[in-house]
Formats: sequence, structure tokens, C-alpha cells
Amino acid sequence: MRALIRIGAGTLALAVLVAPLPVLACTLNLVSPGTLRNSLDNTVLGSQVNGNTPATVNILLSLLEGPTITVDPPTLVQSPGGYNAGLETREVSYSAASLGLFPGANQAYTTSSTSFATGVLGLVTLTMTLHNRVSNAGGFPPGTYTTRTVVTCHP
Repeated sequence: MRALIRIGAGTLALAVLVAPLPVLACTLNLVSPGTLRNSLDNTVLGSQVNGNTPATVNILLSLLEGPTITVDPPTLVQSPGGYNAGLETREVSYSAASLGLFPGANQAYTTSSTSFATGVLGLVTLTMTLHNRVSNAGGFPPGTYTTRTVVTCHP
């Protein structure tokens, strides 16, 4: 199961794609969209800039073996003309928690793909909070920016 998280025009959305996995490995559901905002100096777009508006995703684990969750850094899939992407740094951070069985996972902002093993047996829902951030010393011309973060659940 793959989830694409898009941040565009200041909004985060989730689309679920079916991948060849064991039946019911996990289900990803967007609970709340996030919002990107500009920093006062116009060098950072992020969900923790001028407020805290992350995306929240519930992950229902239904295998009798704990699947692994992989989170890729965001890619910039839309930007206005005049934007210099050569100067940008794209990062993702997240936290995941459940009641009781899963000790949780936390990842500071990173430009790399990261993974964590759930180690959870049976039906458990993890709540994952995701933040995207794009930094660019050249700034952000007015327009629409869309980032995509891929979250994958695999055995």
C-alpha cells in the first residue's frame, strides 16, 4: 500500500494506491490535511511555519506480523514560473504513535527515506503526523507549489 501526500496551494491531501502486497497488509487514511505557509523572510515553505498544521494519517495494521512503514522525502511536483528549484532543500519529519503496543517512532526533518518497523501483531491503528518543509535561499515567487511525500507500508 502506498500513500501519496501532496502539499499544493498550501494544502495536504492523501491518495492511496494499491501495490502488490499481502492481503490487508495495512490501510492508510488521511484524517486531516496539512497546510504549508511561507516564512516571514520567504525562504521556507512548511507545515510548521507560522503555526502547526501537519497532515495526520491513520494506519490500520492488520497482519499477524508487524509491517514496516517507509517515508520518502517530499518531491516538488509543481511550482510557478521563475522558481529556482536548484537552490531548494526538501525535507520531511514525522511521528507515529498508538495506544499501548507500539512504542512509537519519531523522525526529525530529513532529506532521506526512512523506515520504522511496527513490530505490532493484530489489528492496531497507528496515528502518524507528517510535516513537509522546503527551504530555498532564493525565495518563493507567488504561485502554487505542490510537494509529494510517499508513505509505504510493506511486510
